[in-house]
Order: sequence, then C-alpha cells, then structure tokens
Amino acid sequence: MFKGGVKVKTLARIEEAFIAITLLVVTTVLFVNIVLRYGFSANRSWAEELIRYGMIWIAFVGGAVCFRRGAHVGVDFILSFVKGRGQLLIGILVNVASIIFMGFLFKYGMDLIIFTQGTGQITPSLQIPLFYIYLAIPVGAALSIIHLTIMTVQMMRTGEVPATQNVEL
Repeated sequence: MFKGGVKVKTLARIEEAFIAITLLVVTTVLFVNIVLRYGFSANRSWAEELIRYGMIWIAFVGGAVCFRRGAHVGVDFILSFVKGRGQLLIGILVNVASIIFMGFLFKYGMDLIIFTQGTGQITPSLQIPLFYIYLAIPVGAALSIIHLTIMTVQMMRTGEVPATQNVEL
C-alpha cells in the first residue's frame, strides 16, 4: 500500500464507496429476485442484467483498488532470490508493464464505447445504452494507471518496494 495526498485519499474513498454501494445494490436485487422467483414464481428479467452489469463495474473499479493496496495476485518466486535494488528494479518494471497494458485496455475500451455509442446498442431488459456498461473498462484502466503511476513514483523516490498483502490459501 502506498501513501498519498488528500486527492489520492479522496479518490480511494470514492472508489471504495462506489464498490460498497454497488455491491449492496447487487446483493439486495439478487436477494429480492430469488425471493420473488422461488416464493412467488415472479421473476424480474431486468434483475439479472442489473446484477451482471453491477459486477462488471465492481470488477474493474475493484481491480484499481487492488493495485492501490498491492493486493493483486502475483508470483513472488523470483523476488525471493533477488535482494535490494534488484527487487526495486523488478517492481518498477512490473509496474511500467502494467501501466502499458492498462493504457491499451483504456484505448480499446474507449474504441468499444465509441463503437457501441455510434451503433446505438441498448441492453435487452434495462433498455439503457450499452456504452454505460462498457465505460467500466476505461474507467477501471484509468484508475489503475493513476494508482500504478503513484506507486512507481513512490518506489523511485524511496527506493523501496511497497509491501503487498499476503493471503494464505
């Protein structure tokens, strides 16, 4: 996890609030739809779409949050053999490669949005423009680029690789 200024902390709060609210809405809609389906034989077709699209947004914004927290799945086998500046160099190179990948994801996500906006595609049940769902791709990529850039600059300034969150399975 890296330290940041007021703007970074505000962005982090917004991301986490967005994920929490979206997860709450998705969970509530899922619960209500299950009760309606099995309790009253009344299924809402729009509920499945809303849940799916909410999970897409959670995944892309959540990916950016994971970059900020250093919680993405990673293989640290090579890092166990490298010490000091070698670890720093590998960390910076991995971040730069991730920034480049996120740049491509942002660009092609924007192309997809422009295409779907131009064709006027809408979702089947909710009847909303499909580009609102695809907007999650460049938004998540842009947030990831911001967090990765801040982390990389901090690594170069401090000369330290930030600690990652270890999860035992």
